Amino acid sequence: MGARRPHEPAELTLRVRRHDDGALTFSTPTCPGWAFTARRPAQIGEAIARAWTEAAIAAYARWRGTLYDLAEHEDELPPEVLPAASPHPAEVPPADELAALRARDERQRARRVRHPRTHEPEAWVELGDGYWRSPSGRKYRPDAAVVASVRAARSR
Repeated sequence: MGARRPHEPAELTLRVRRHDDGALTFSTPTCPGWAFTARRPAQIGEAIARAWTEAAIAAYARWRGTLYDLAEHEDELPPEVLPAASPHPAEVPPADELAALRARDERQRARRVRHPRTHEPEAWVELGDGYWRSPSGRKYRPDAAVVASVRAARSR
């Protein structure tokens, strides 16, 4: 199994209610409106798997700032199922946060402008036979993509 995503729950709390006929009804406080009734022992594992899936869906809805879909039909909701206070990723943040985000994006863009092993275009040497020698000593054909980028950088 892969790494847990930030919105996925790390644990699951289940409520189990036993009926007179021996059936077990599973529910979880983080998923109001969801329940699964197991009548055979094999269905207990299915109930746990489905509860885990519903808890992940409810956590994702909360993480995105929306109400879990089955909770919309409930009269009273516990505080742990209400949407998180963080805004939806598509919403525009306030001006001060926007400035901080732009500064962070600018820093990231500046970091990736140049690969750390990139040499200056002037450090490349054009050989007499049309080939090019890189500062690291490798020889490149005249039609190589890296040679084209060196020529373009030199012409700027």
